[in-house]
Amino acid sequence: MPHWHAALACIGCRRNRTCFIILRQPRSETAIATPLLHYRLRWYAVSTARLLLRRWQALVLLLGVLASANASVFANAATFARPILLVVSPGHGPGWRFGYLILLLACAALWAHMQRMQIKGGAFMAFAASLPLDARQRRRADLAVLVLADSPLLLMVAGALASEAARGATPAHLLLLAALVPLALAAQVGVLERRPLAAAGLVAACMLLAAAFGTRLAPVIDLLVWAGAALALRQAPWPQPRALVCLHLRAPAWPGRLLHAIAGRHTAPLQAAFSILLRERRDEALAKALGAAALCAGALGLATVFEHDRRALGAAWFVQGCIALHLSGLFRGLEMAHRASAAYTAALPLAPDWWRRFDLAAVAGFALPFLAAPALLACYEGAGPARASAGLLSYAVLLCVLRAPQLASERHAVVLSTVVAGGWMAATIACLY
Repeated sequence: MPHWHAALACIGCRRNRTCFIILRQPRSETAIATPLLHYRLRWYAVSTARLLLRRWQALVLLLGVLASANASVFANAATFARPILLVVSPGHGPGWRFGYLILLLACAALWAHMQRMQIKGGAFMAFAASLPLDARQRRRADLAVLVLADSPLLLMVAGALASEAARGATPAHLLLLAALVPLALAAQVGVLERRPLAAAGLVAACMLLAAAFGTRLAPVIDLLVWAGAALALRQAPWPQPRALVCLHLRAPAWPGRLLHAIAGRHTAPLQAAFSILLRERRDEALAKALGAAALCAGALGLATVFEHDRRALGAAWFVQGCIALHLSGLFRGLEMAHRASAAYTAALPLAPDWWRRFDLAAVAGFALPFLAAPALLACYEGAGPARASAGLLSYAVLLCVLRAPQLASERHAVVLSTVVAGGWMAATIACLY
């Protein structure tokens, strides 16, 4: 009797999107790997369809804002890919270049970590682990989904390569930019497979690239790093040490004690709100934090472009409003979690919508560091402590006000929030500028 294997067949149902498993004898392992890859790509497209569309919409909007009608296509590509082109900027030393390479790889790893469940295939992959596929085929499926997830980032790298090639850059610069792609994929695979030892190889690669930049060995080193990263992605993953597999990190106790000292008898509901943000919806919170950090970096970049004149002050307050608008989306996840547990909490002696003020406090506490950074920039640009504090207070109130339009309508939440935030930002800048 032949040995039967489980082969995956996705029978799509548009309403409930159920997947059925049929048993048949495949001709080879490729007969299983191909449907599995199809399922993984389909799952990522279904689970992140709106989010992926919003990312491409933001990318198109950014291209429209940065594009200039008087500049060439390659000049516009260079403006769009400015964060990547800083790697090959000759005005920085090896230490700065090493730190910036690490920062780029960390951003790529965070990009994959904040959508880890969608990339890995969801809960069904716990069963798919029993399919007769080796680790190399599973990694190929991960890489295929990662390329789809990284499509907005890969477009930025393609713009950097096109602009450098149009300017007649040296092969060393082109190879360095090309080496960023397999290095970023290696960092993301390390995050997906929970391999902390992969960071050591990435740090060593960044040290080699930074030390060899501008020397005669730069093309050779860049080519070796590119080939080494590509080969590491192609090979089957090595088994991790048993000590790392069995390692469980325990959360520190001081955040709970600090929260208890601040909130007193309201510690439990505040802790529940923070647990929803940082545990249940950790990926969403990480994505929001990454976007807010990018907005802070954009405010600093605009201040440098404006040479720290009065326009930098307006840019700092404008970015504060954008951060408040960006982080107000966290209210929707908190509201969904509370509504899901409403059947249980209804039996407790609690007021209706008891979680409202605690959600406001949790989101405000999460957003305070990101709102404070542009406030410090505004104070540095000449606003003074009083006006900078007034701007910080105004946008903290705006963050709380945006809870209502975020929860008013799922279809029109973005439009309503943008209109409210735009009017509030205009009034704040007019009063403080």
